[in-house]
Amino acid sequence: MEKTTQRKFIRMADILTSKGYRIGQEIGEGTYSKVRTVEKTSDGNTYAVKIVDRAKVRKDYLKKFMPRELEIIPLLKHENVINTFEIIQTRDFVFQVMEYAEKGDVLQLIHRQGFLPEEKCKNIFRDISKGIKYMHDLNIAHRDLKCENILIFHDNRAAVSDFGFSRAFDSTSNVITCQTFCGSSAYASPELLRGIPYDPKLNDAWSLGIILFTMLNGSMPFPDGNVTRMVQKQLSRDYQFSERLQDKVSAGPRQTVFRTLDPNINSRPTCADILEMDWLKT
Repeated sequence: MEKTTQRKFIRMADILTSKGYRIGQEIGEGTYSKVRTVEKTSDGNTYAVKIVDRAKVRKDYLKKFMPRELEIIPLLKHENVINTFEIIQTRDFVFQVMEYAEKGDVLQLIHRQGFLPEEKCKNIFRDISKGIKYMHDLNIAHRDLKCENILIFHDNRAAVSDFGFSRAFDSTSNVITCQTFCGSSAYASPELLRGIPYDPKLNDAWSLGIILFTMLNGSMPFPDGNVTRMVQKQLSRDYQFSERLQDKVSAGPRQTVFRTLDPNINSRPTCADILEMDWLKT
């Protein structure tokens, strides 16, 4: 998003003040939003607030995706899913007041450290797999999993955030498919990139595998400069860990990555299957 003008900032601050919050620093930015800290004046607690400026987003997002998000986030109550406490809507803005993750997101961790220690990767991966399984059990698919959307708290708990492309499905339906292209291509499954109807839950599982590899390796398995070439690499499992890490990544996480990044949707594990993998249970 473009830079917020002083006038708009004052308007946002005034709205939040009227609701009992003192606006703080900017801590993140999404495609259609900015995220800032806020302090609740009644108790001094710090929260994060996602701010959407209605004038700066696409019409299809306003009419289709944002209403879905605002319906879904009040339903999500899990320690590994970011909890939203309050939604404030005005003619110009939408504010989502939610948990504040003090340690930032996983991409920031990778940028600082290059790659994450194996045990840290396991803990984060287990946490987010639990969070996504919880969503899937509610018949909600995330559809935009990426390192930027995994947040870390002061106690190292990891939680899934940003539900702008999430979608709830009919609980009576056994077969769920989507055709909408959602999320980032570097985290997308081969079936989504090929433009064929896809199971959004299995697409989420694929994205989890990309996140795990990226945490372990410090870079992504499939560079997304050329989508056709990327799909070919996905289908042939053409990826490898960095030479400097060849001896540092043990068999457990390697096997977890291999099983999760399965191009065959008939054998790719669900989130429930992932949590039963040996590496995560040790």
